[in-house]
Parts: sequence; structure tokens; C-alpha cells
Amino acid sequence: MVHIYDLIPTTSQKSFYGKARVYQYDKHTVLYSYDTPVLATDPETGELCRTWSGWSATTGKHIRSFCGLNKAEYFKLPYRNDIV
Repeated sequence: MVHIYDLIPTTSQKSFYGKARVYQYDKHTVLYSYDTPVLATDPETGELCRTWSGWSATTGKHIRSFCGLNKAEYFKLPYRNDIV
């Protein structure tokens, strides 16, 4: 079963208007930005990993609201495309 919810901004911005969604599965969670999976928790360890190799200003806002990471911290995460 999957639970899908809109990501809520942690800044004064009122909404991401459906452009950032969190998919919560039984064993892991995935952040989608503009329908692209960008971050996920590893189902085995629970640690964050990148599922997208890019960065944009808006997706960066989504990442910061989801887990608080900045661009440098995001790119230090391991890249995995087998989780999604």
C-alpha cells in the first residue's frame, strides 16, 4: 500500500501546488519533484539516497522542505536508481 501526500513548504511559501509529492510505501519513502523521483529512503537501512543526479532551484526547495539538505549535502548522498 502506498500513501501519497503533497509536501508542505517549511518556509513562508504557502504551497508547492502539487509539484512536490511524497510517496510513503511500507518500507521506504520517495520524494517526487515534478513527477521525478529525487530522494528516497533505502528500504533496508532507512538512510537517504539520491534517485536523481540533477539539481534545480525549485527542486532544491523541495529537498530542503523534505529533509533539510542543501545542494552540497544532497550531492554527498549515494546515488541509487534501483529503489524507485
